[in-house]
Amino acid sequence: MTLFSEIYSSYYQIVYALLKKESAFSQKDLQEVMTQYGFLETSLYLLPRLANGSWNFFSKKDGRYCRNLKQAPVLPLSHLQKAWLKTLLLDRRIRLFLSSEQLSGLEQQLSEIEPLFLPEDFFYYDAFSDGDAYSDPLYQQNFLIILDAIQKRQILNINFQSPDGHRVHHWFLPFRLEYSIKNDCFRLYALEIRRRSHFSLYLINLSRITSIERVEKYAKKSVDPDSFLMKSYANEPVTLLIKNDRNALERAMLQFANYKKHTTRLDEHTYRCEIYYHRSDETELLIEVLSFGPMVKVIGHASFLEQIKERLRRQKALQAF
Repeated sequence: MTLFSEIYSSYYQIVYALLKKESAFSQKDLQEVMTQYGFLETSLYLLPRLANGSWNFFSKKDGRYCRNLKQAPVLPLSHLQKAWLKTLLLDRRIRLFLSSEQLSGLEQQLSEIEPLFLPEDFFYYDAFSDGDAYSDPLYQQNFLIILDAIQKRQILNINFQSPDGHRVHHWFLPFRLEYSIKNDCFRLYALEIRRRSHFSLYLINLSRITSIERVEKYAKKSVDPDSFLMKSYANEPVTLLIKNDRNALERAMLQFANYKKHTTRLDEHTYRCEIYYHRSDETELLIEVLSFGPMVKVIGHASFLEQIKERLRRQKALQAF
């Protein structure tokens, strides 16, 4: 097992949760812990290694698993983890999630730690260079208000500029923040509140928000924002066949982490991934799929596949010159 999982330390959390179990547990319990702490695809990596005993964490007896340790482990932060955290503190987006006091405290605790990477060590290709102004105090304030309102299901009074330059001013129920790698920006999914409990789905770039005011009103639990989001999805998912060469599967799971998806293993080296996406994200998804080259094959849906072919034909035509 690697010293530090790239996938948000999910492997550590899963194994740690299982090793804390005092009594024997079933494979169903194992799967439930993976679902709680991991992703839909986590079992593809982790389940075989834990179930067959190759990592020697557990012994299987009478169909149930028992830990091989006498006591539950304690997991202090390793030097590598501290170096990774120091790297995160150098990210210009970190102030969107931490207050000045929290950031100052962490910087003080990690003052003697060298970062694992520096921002200049990374080069982002196929991405716009004019991303959001993360250091802008108004942007940071708006982000924190939105984040808090999502957790509390609080309604906000939001003013923003639409892409065509018009001013939009409504009450909104924010329910999801999304980061676009290609555009280097955050976007907000929100429901416009209208009379008689009528809602309309909006996708708002945070950089276009000019002001936000809290409204002392909260959404009822009966309001399900995800149901509105599902209605805005394309009629069918994009279906990919991923050939797991050069770590393509893990790269794909990270690349498509912001999409709802379902992944299944077909054989030792091939995986099928169905990606559900908002219609407005189709062009961005298309470019992301193309970036994998021959490691990914699109087998559906038809119109998306045709767009892939058209882009490849145009690219081939340009190369002819």
